[in-house]
Amino acid sequence: MNFQDIVLWSKTEIEKFLEKNPKWIVVIRWATATGKSKLSIELSKFFDIEIISSDSRQIFRKMDIGTDKVSDEILNQIPHHQVNIIDPDQVYTSGEWQKDAKKQIKEIQSRWKIPFIVWGTGLYIDTIYKNFDMPEIWPDHDFRKEMFDLENKEAWILHKRLSEIDPEEAKKHHPNSTRYIVRALEIFHKSGKTKTDTFKEQNVEQPILMIGIRRDKESTKELIAKRIKEMINWWLIEEVKWLLKEWYSPTLQSMQWIWYKEVVGYLEWEYDIEEMENLLNKNTQYLAKKQRTWFRRYIEDWEKHPKKDVSYKVWYLD
Repeated sequence: MNFQDIVLWSKTEIEKFLEKNPKWIVVIRWATATGKSKLSIELSKFFDIEIISSDSRQIFRKMDIGTDKVSDEILNQIPHHQVNIIDPDQVYTSGEWQKDAKKQIKEIQSRWKIPFIVWGTGLYIDTIYKNFDMPEIWPDHDFRKEMFDLENKEAWILHKRLSEIDPEEAKKHHPNSTRYIVRALEIFHKSGKTKTDTFKEQNVEQPILMIGIRRDKESTKELIAKRIKEMINWWLIEEVKWLLKEWYSPTLQSMQWIWYKEVVGYLEWEYDIEEMENLLNKNTQYLAKKQRTWFRRYIEDWEKHPKKDVSYKVWYLD
C-alpha cells in the first residue's frame, strides 16, 4: 500500500469510528522513520485535530534537530501538546505525562476537536491505552546516581537485581536499557511494591482508534540512514555544541539519548565523524527494533484479546 492509500483508508476508518464514538481518541504509532507524523499532518487536512506528542525526547526545549521535531511552521499550523515543555536538565515522568495528556484530551474535546496521540514512546502511549493507575513516585536523584554508579562498575548488575525483585518487568527490558531498569528499581525502593504490581491495567477511559504503520526492515534502514545524513547537514553537531556551551552536562538523561550521546563522543575526540555516523545508524536501528517489538504487542492484543472500546488498524507501507 502506498502512502496516499494509507491516508485515504485512515480517513475512512476515522469517519466510521467518529459516527459511533463522538468522544474518542486517535493513536498513530509504530517505529521511527515509518511516517507517523507525516500521516497525522495529512489527516489534519480532513479533520480538525490537535496533536499530543508521545515522544519522550520532544518534551525538551532547545533540542530540535536530534529529536526530529516537526518544523515551526507545522507547530504553528497544527496545535501540538507535550512538545517543548521542559529544559534538558529537568525530569518529567511517565506519570506526569499521563496526567497532563488526560487533561489535554478533555480540553481538546471541549473545543470539538479530535485528539491525535502521535509518535513512538510506547510507555507514554500505554499510560492511555492500558490506563495504568499510576502512583506519584517522584525521582530520587541520589538513588539513581547510586544505581548508575553500580552499573558503571559491573555491566548488567541492575538487570540481574530487577530479575530477582520483579522478574516479569525484567523480561520487558534488555540489560542495556539502564534508564528503564533504574526507574523500576526506584519504584520498588520508594514504595516497597514492584512495578508489575503498581502498574495495573484498566479499561480505557474513552474509545480509542489505534492506527499502526509498518514498513519492511530494509526500507526502514534506508530511511534511517537518509535521516541521519539530513540531521548532520541540518546542524546536528552544532546543536550539541551549543547545548554543551550552555552547560548542559553530557551526563544528563536528555543528553544520553540517541543522536546526542554519539555526537558528544565525536566532540570529545573518542572517534571520527565517520564512526559517529556508523554509531548513529547502529543505535537508531536498535531503537527501531525495540519500538517494533513494543508495538507488536498491540497487534497481539488485536488478534488474541482486543481491549474493550479499542479499534485496531495496521497499514503496511510499500
